[in-house]
This record gives sequence, C-alpha cells and structure tokens, in this order.
Amino acid sequence: MSAELPAVSGPFRISVEPIPAGVTLDITTFVEALVLDLVTEHADALAEILAEQEEARPYDGHRPESLLVEELLNAVSTRIPVYGGQCLALADRIRAVAGPKPVPQQRAEGGAAA
Repeated sequence: MSAELPAVSGPFRISVEPIPAGVTLDITTFVEALVLDLVTEHADALAEILAEQEEARPYDGHRPESLLVEELLNAVSTRIPVYGGQCLALADRIRAVAGPKPVPQQRAEGGAAA
C-alpha cells in the first residue's frame, strides 16, 4: 500500500494509485475481512466446494460446485461500503491520479528522428 493516506479510511481502507492506463484500487482490508468471514462463518460451505472438486467424474458440462460458489457469494458481501464525504474523496483521488498524463516531448528538429 502507498505511504499516502488512503482515499477512504473506513469502514474499509481504499487506496488509489496511478498506473499507466488508469488506477489501481487497493482494497486489502476488505479482502482480509472477506477471507476471515469465509473461514470462520462459511467453513462448511468451503469444505463442500472442495469435496465436489475432488470427485473424479467425467465433465458433463455441469459443475456441481458452481451452485455452491454462487450460494456462498450470496451469503458474503462483495460490495465495499463507502459513506458520506468519503465518496467524494475517493472520486477526487481517482480523478487526481487517473487524469491525462503528459506525453514526453518529441525530439527537437534535427534530432535522430528527423
């Protein structure tokens, strides 16, 4: 995570960093909470999914564990809440780092490209 303060501080921190074609959103604290929820509250569902994947059977176009994964996703949150003024702070940070980037100047006339 960047040393800069996150754009959103809670309930889950979200940091925004520029990349050449846009931005990355660092949602580490959300993913940590999600993983903890999965292993503490939904361990049985995870075990059932793993058991389905271990069964040796020819693939018939249907994966029984797909329904289990869908049910699990319905049971856990996949949306990151962002409240009040932090919505604007996140938007401002994304605008700030995703804005147009200057293109390096072409070589002066008479240079190697001329």
